[in-house]
Amino acid sequence: MARFVVDLGDIKMTKEAQSELNDALQRTALKHIAGMRFEEPLALKFPGPIIWGIIIRPDFERVFKAEKQLEEALGGLR
Repeated sequence: MARFVVDLGDIKMTKEAQSELNDALQRTALKHIAGMRFEEPLALKFPGPIIWGIIIRPDFERVFKAEKQLEEALGGLR
């Protein structure tokens, strides 16, 4: 299972810069996934602003479970 993380927690960025970077990373991930042409639809969620990025799984139950796990894991980093 692939997981990709970009953690810029100690780098000061404006809200605008954060949003622009988030948008660019989401576009890149979605473009790549779309090019893979899965037979079944995928569930996805753009969680922000606590967790920036995108969560993609085969179904929404797994999306929500992954989001909860990420929030619990990253809670100590804030």
